[in-house]
Amino acid sequence: MLNAFLPRKRAIGQMFVRDTTGRVLLCELTYKSDYDLPGGVVEVGESPRDATAREITEELGLQIPAGDLVLTDWMPPWGGWDDAVCLVFDGGVHDANILESVVRQKREIKAVHFVSLEEAEHVCADFTYRRLQALYARINGGGSPYTESGRWA
Repeated sequence: MLNAFLPRKRAIGQMFVRDTTGRVLLCELTYKSDYDLPGGVVEVGESPRDATAREITEELGLQIPAGDLVLTDWMPPWGGWDDAVCLVFDGGVHDANILESVVRQKREIKAVHFVSLEEAEHVCADFTYRRLQALYARINGGGSPYTESGRWA
């Protein structure tokens, strides 16, 4: 009964996958012009970790388990969306030829690329680029595990 009176917040699970040169796997999406980390919305009753792995399988045809939680990023309302919490899980380091195994969900994914952090600045929304900066800092032993729109709070 309490659920009827409490606020609800959308949860998003994303995966931070790198290649052996340190580039990050980004998706070129059909429904927006900016590249983004692979992942998606957590369904009701689904764990964020399971949702992230499910989205990777559904959208890219890859079987990559969601590893440790690397970053929690609060996202303010944007582009018609309410605010949300984005949980980014480690997807590990893979050989770049993993792209050959991708089977895109064509309704949502135009293409998949490994991109350097420098290149990401030009193809990602500003908040996604800040999130990537925070993720690289985290895997290199720095930064806070919590950000707000990619900025350390």
